[in-house]
Amino acid sequence: MSTTSLHLRPARAALPATELALGRRLRDGKTLAGFAVSAAIVVLFLLTAHLNLATIWATVQTADVRTLALALGIYLGAFVLRGLRWRLLLRQADLGPDVRLPALGRLIEIIYLSWFINCLVPAKLGDGYRAHLLRQETGADLGHTLGTVVGERLADILALVVLLGASGLLILSSLAGASRDLTLIVLLGAGLGAAIVGGVVALRLLAGRLTGWLPARWRAVFAHFVAGTLRTFRRDVQLPLYGLTALIWAAEALRIGLVLWSFHITGLAPGVILFTALAGSLLSTIPFTPAGLGAVEGASVAILTAFGVATSLAGAVAVVDRVINYWSNLPIGALLYLLRRRRDRRDPVLSAH
Repeated sequence: MSTTSLHLRPARAALPATELALGRRLRDGKTLAGFAVSAAIVVLFLLTAHLNLATIWATVQTADVRTLALALGIYLGAFVLRGLRWRLLLRQADLGPDVRLPALGRLIEIIYLSWFINCLVPAKLGDGYRAHLLRQETGADLGHTLGTVVGERLADILALVVLLGASGLLILSSLAGASRDLTLIVLLGAGLGAAIVGGVVALRLLAGRLTGWLPARWRAVFAHFVAGTLRTFRRDVQLPLYGLTALIWAAEALRIGLVLWSFHITGLAPGVILFTALAGSLLSTIPFTPAGLGAVEGASVAILTAFGVATSLAGAVAVVDRVINYWSNLPIGALLYLLRRRRDRRDPVLSAH
């Protein structure tokens, strides 16, 4: 038996406990509270924006299904880019001498499963689940693996903030009176970007001291986590990392552009479409609700109505776009999750790749 097989056996043995933990998490009070907050946001927005659900539903039925199918394809296709980006970071990380990365398709599956978990529970717990699945798959060091996930997220948000700020300044200057909601979104992005930069600098300068404060059993994990996170910001990684990230955000903008096109909304400037896509992605990072449920829909309606789209039409766009980038993750993710469990039962120990 190979060294890798011996190393992987404990990770596989821990699978049933992890699945039970996931089940408990779905019934956890914090998870239920997250959905309650989402519902409260939706109800509050419906009341304050005076949205008519019957009119929105009638408008939804007028959308061009073929264009929406293409938008769904663009959304799912972006996971290939996400898989390529994560593989880039994993190849730079020190995952362990016996670790061989899974095929690109398996990495994409792991990322999608993390998206599925993020749609079910708040606090972005799917990101930690992603690191766990890779460790389970390969026996990779958990600290380094989690560091690549967090580093990727930080780079993702930094790119989002830059693009959001640029498009926000562009479209706000074209409004006769700057919308308060739009301005708040830009300021939220700027604050988040500043917090990330400050956090990365603090991590680089204070990691040694922070490690000394931790219990002995967590010090190595934390040190590896810091190393994995900071590798994301190495100069030799920046060009391919942000190149792939730019393509991912372009796919996000194209997706919502196709949704708008399916309703024959063609007069909006590209900056407005980009800002709408990025604002939704920014608000989906809010940890209080699963994938920003409620907040994203409200922001999309506020942005589109600020640029002259009728309220009912903006509501229909928000509903359909969230069917694509949120609700579609639930059946697809559940299917992948069940298939993975079935595969794990058949092959409890991974052989060396």
